[in-house]
Amino acid sequence: MCTGGLLITSRSLLWFLVTLIACMTLFGAIVLPKWLIGPEVIQIRNEEGNFTVLRHPSVGIYNRCKRMGRIEYNCGNFDLNGLLTDSTVFPVPWKFTMTLMCVGTMLLGLTLVSTLVTCCRLHSVYGFSMHKLLCIFQGVSAMLVLCGYLVYPLAWDAPRVKTLCGPDSEAYSPADCTLGVSIYLGAAGVLLTFLSTVLSRKAEAAYYSSKAQRRVIDGQVLVCVM
Repeated sequence: MCTGGLLITSRSLLWFLVTLIACMTLFGAIVLPKWLIGPEVIQIRNEEGNFTVLRHPSVGIYNRCKRMGRIEYNCGNFDLNGLLTDSTVFPVPWKFTMTLMCVGTMLLGLTLVSTLVTCCRLHSVYGFSMHKLLCIFQGVSAMLVLCGYLVYPLAWDAPRVKTLCGPDSEAYSPADCTLGVSIYLGAAGVLLTFLSTVLSRKAEAAYYSSKAQRRVIDGQVLVCVM
């Protein structure tokens, strides 16, 4: 509960929204098995609707979608033992990607909650600016997800990827595979995370602007500055 009142600026609101969208896109990139899309076309006949659905095998960070049997299309995880899963099944670079992106996204999520605290006029922690502290944490988060994202293609020469994309697949060259929606979500999430770091400084400048502080001094409980 904000006992000291609320101070909301357009920049702090933009900072919150960008951080929220960054968290959502990174989460989508992590959980969706659509980083690489294989060239094979799988036809799945729907007997009730009398139509055929076309699917492609694909792989994510820790999960995949592929043909099971003659007409079955199944999506599931292959990290059955987590990071202890055999490296021939769960390549080492993807383990790093999983770890770095998950830690970075969770750290970004914590800063997302903390942005709401700054609206309650809590401007410092042990004499250190709250905005600067969150800027540092978001910068660390951005570097973690960026490193995790860049490590992922190092495993494109793994047996799992060669089976999906063809024998010519190698690091940063997926041969016959195409890039899926998850890899674009990951790129967008990385960029938005860096953007949120920049916006944290802009939000701090708006927070300490003369217009906002004048209203606080005047005793206004709810201060909104555009």
